[in-house]
Amino acid sequence: MHGFIELILNSALLWMFLEVLWSILISVFYHFCVPWIVWGSIIIIVGLKIAKNPQPNVQIVQEVLGVDPLLLTKDNTVSKEHGNGEQFCMRVVAHRGGGYDFPENSLTAFRNSKERGCNGVELDLWLTKDNVPIVFHDSTIDRVTGKSGYIRDMTWDQLQTLDITHNHPLKDKFVDGEKIPLFHDALEMCLKNEQRIIIDIKDKRFEVVQAVLDAYKKYPKLFQRAVVSSFNPIIVYMIRRKEPKIVACLAWRPQYFSRASYLGFDGPGPARYNNIFKYMAACLLDHIYEWAFYHFVYYVVGVSIILLHKDTLSQRVVQQWHNRGVRVMAWTVNLPSEKLHISRLLKITYLTDTLLHEKDM
Repeated sequence: MHGFIELILNSALLWMFLEVLWSILISVFYHFCVPWIVWGSIIIIVGLKIAKNPQPNVQIVQEVLGVDPLLLTKDNTVSKEHGNGEQFCMRVVAHRGGGYDFPENSLTAFRNSKERGCNGVELDLWLTKDNVPIVFHDSTIDRVTGKSGYIRDMTWDQLQTLDITHNHPLKDKFVDGEKIPLFHDALEMCLKNEQRIIIDIKDKRFEVVQAVLDAYKKYPKLFQRAVVSSFNPIIVYMIRRKEPKIVACLAWRPQYFSRASYLGFDGPGPARYNNIFKYMAACLLDHIYEWAFYHFVYYVVGVSIILLHKDTLSQRVVQQWHNRGVRVMAWTVNLPSEKLHISRLLKITYLTDTLLHEKDM
């Protein structure tokens, strides 16, 4: 289905290109006037400039992320002209705190990542039914707790008693269990431990915008230690529109709207929709958004980082974003061979579920 829709879109784009080219030639050589595409382009450029969120100052970005790994020399040192004062470089980020080693998105996992020398953690943000910010990944509690229910339909009183070690492969190691942490408790711990934090916003409700802004107001140190990230560009745009000093990231993977998961060489994941018309609309949206994402969405939102699926990366992709002044991070990188490839060849930061056998963090 994706291949067929891509063929249709490419054919339509080719036809539009030829039609526009013909219109330009007629306007210039027959009517001797400025083509309409010039005026339209000027209007769009002005509109994008007006709507654009400015990127944070380079010094702020370096304070949060450290030196760009692309600027490191072969011996992993940083030249003086690219230093940021403390010579910190974020190479590895514990995805959900390192969910393979400890219960994902738990205070224990965040604490363990610090003890293992990992100064960067990624955590997920949801709002409960009563708008309490919590750290949790899925929209439902089923996979992690063994219970059933949607986060958006449950209050904090209902959620705080659940054990998130229920289905963990190392469950026997956590005899006392582990609870869902409050967002503010996780922030306090990570900031106290001088860890960098990637706040991955999962909730799609606009109330989450104010929850993030309130967190930055309560903990001003987040401006120097945290990144706001989401697949939803509207949420990130609204946050940065109100507070442009926040360092932000957009995540992307192929087939995000039409498929529940993606692996480069394993074929398409499960379809999000059983209805054929919804599925076709989602496939169309995938292609349109991919083009928009790479051409102007990142620019309008004013992000400093792009978080890309590991199976979409190449040196060319990394260099293209670097030329735009945007860093690239990879998710989720767990195999030792992939870690070596991404850190040594591509020279970018990666997110991983396990910190075992990490040598340089």
